[in-house]
Amino acid sequence: MHQQRRVSLVVGAVVLLVLAWLLWIGLEALAVEPLSGTAAATLVGALALFLGALAFLLAGLRERLTVAGRTLEWWQLQSVGFVCLGLSMTVSGLAQESLLAFYSLSTVAAGLGFVAFGIQRLRTGLPEETEPSMRQVATIVVGTIVGFLLFVIVAIRLA
Repeated sequence: MHQQRRVSLVVGAVVLLVLAWLLWIGLEALAVEPLSGTAAATLVGALALFLGALAFLLAGLRERLTVAGRTLEWWQLQSVGFVCLGLSMTVSGLAQESLLAFYSLSTVAAGLGFVAFGIQRLRTGLPEETEPSMRQVATIVVGTIVGFLLFVIVAIRLA
């Protein structure tokens, strides 16, 4: 468990560095069209990425944290981090110019997989073993496939 918390701390730090780099690059696009849908998606994605990084950092630094009178264990914070990272990826994929491009579809599918994993982990708790259970793996795979298919159906109807 202690090893997972250290990994969480490193993941949070890396995600913050990636966020800083992406914002630095994205400032140019935001300056050109500050009121565009892409700019709004960039800001929403950046906020989700920041919250995910913060959740991972807190999971690495604290065994538990009390928020609004509710105690959250480190693994719950880590699970929230997975959900936030997935939301950021999903928003990023949806904000691409061509929704049917392979990169966009892959990003959305991966993001939905992260969201499904985080939610499933929040619902079932931290597994005793170090490897994911078959139920977790199945949830991620099925969630990714269903999300991918739903996205393709919506994208085709919009095209």
